Amino acid sequence: MIDLLLLFIPFFALVLLGWVAARRGVVPIDGIGSLNSFVLYFGLSAMVFRLSASGALMQEGLLGLLLAYGLAGSVVTALALIWAVRAGLVRRDGGLVALVTAFPNTGFLGLPLLTGLLGPQAAGPVAATLIVDVLLLSSLCLAWAHSHAAQDAPGDDPQEVWHAVQASLKGALRNPLLWSMAVGMAFAALHWHLPKPVDETVRLLGLSATPTALFTLGAILARAQMQPLHVEVAMPGIQVPAVLKLAVHPMLVCALGWGLHRAGVTLTDAGLLTVTMAAALPSASNVSMLAEREGANTTLVARVILWTTACALVTVALWAHLLGVQAALATT
Repeated sequence: MIDLLLLFIPFFALVLLGWVAARRGVVPIDGIGSLNSFVLYFGLSAMVFRLSASGALMQEGLLGLLLAYGLAGSVVTALALIWAVRAGLVRRDGGLVALVTAFPNTGFLGLPLLTGLLGPQAAGPVAATLIVDVLLLSSLCLAWAHSHAAQDAPGDDPQEVWHAVQASLKGALRNPLLWSMAVGMAFAALHWHLPKPVDETVRLLGLSATPTALFTLGAILARAQMQPLHVEVAMPGIQVPAVLKLAVHPMLVCALGWGLHRAGVTLTDAGLLTVTMAAALPSASNVSMLAEREGANTTLVARVILWTTACALVTVALWAHLLGVQAALATT
């Protein structure tokens, strides 16, 4: 357990540096959006393209892993929506809270952390989970958020909900990580290669993704902490989405993956370990900016991100310990 914590410290130290830089004004709050854009459109996109072009997304049993991961994420989303309704949140806020509960920080934290923990073979399953998170979960949660028909009261028109699903799916398809993944897979299937100068440029951008993403994550968390808490949001209520994210989500992925494997679905033990660890990650930081764009309660969403990230150093290490990652490390 101590060895795992020591392994995680450098990653969370970069997050802490970004947090301190934003809190002390070294990084202007208004500039955090530009950092995020660089990471999303350049650094992480380059990293995902290179992973896809290397054939990392063509591993055996990947579809079975995505099935287990998608089913678990759908259950967590449903549980978060039930909590949101019982907490009295309007659909706009409830949809974004459900999304931040089910969407792990795969890009900014998961890819660098889990490939460092489990080895380069973990990159494919981790990157592939973005397909479920962006196309399925984001579309469902945003459809719920949009189905209030621009009112604070929920709407029940099925046609309205269907239009909201279509609009949300179109928005998800504009995600640059999905496009870089698709282009990379096409390169791998066709055995294409970039010209040497272009490939070197993409490689350098990919190398910048990890430190910049973690630093930006810290700055985003600092910005969230500096936002005043809405009086109607009680801190104990934030514990429910946090527990769903850090405990229930990975437990469901592991259990469903084991059940599917027993039922004859092809998936590997190493792959199941990887997607379980991906589910144990804290909430995705970019959901706070999405909540701001949607006019939702950004404070509530940001606090979920803040608390899950703060607790993740211990909880992720605990999951790694329980799943026997030390043994995996010894064999890689």
